[in-house]
Amino acid sequence: MGRHERLSGTEIFAWATLGVGAGLAAGFALGDWTGGVSSTRVRGAARRLREGAPLRLTPAASVEAVEAALHAEPKLAGLRIEVSSFSRGVVELRGWVPTRLARAVAGRAALAAPGIDSVINSILVHGEDDQVMRKAPRATDQSA
Repeated sequence: MGRHERLSGTEIFAWATLGVGAGLAAGFALGDWTGGVSSTRVRGAARRLREGAPLRLTPAASVEAVEAALHAEPKLAGLRIEVSSFSRGVVELRGWVPTRLARAVAGRAALAAPGIDSVINSILVHGEDDQVMRKAPRATDQSA
């Protein structure tokens, strides 16, 4: 038993391929779990580090931060905008507003809240998004 077994070139290649494949799979899985990297997220993380704010808020804390930011915005006074957590640092805004400007202001205010990385703005505008699309009459073949 003094002799050590050596791996063949094929076995080394197989183990190396398995290791690289497992690393790639883990990288893709972690990338999907943590989210992609964008300049907006990097700037937000740098801003939070400078301000000493926590890097990642819990979903409930994300909703509270955005609700506070929306209530602090005078242009949104009296509007009912629902905030729901999509994931950590990501919220969705829903509701009806009278103008496109109000929708944009709500989105910007939510994104400016500390700890928020992304906002899904699903706010609808009265007079635009509530219009019923009328179907154009079309010819049909109704032979007798």
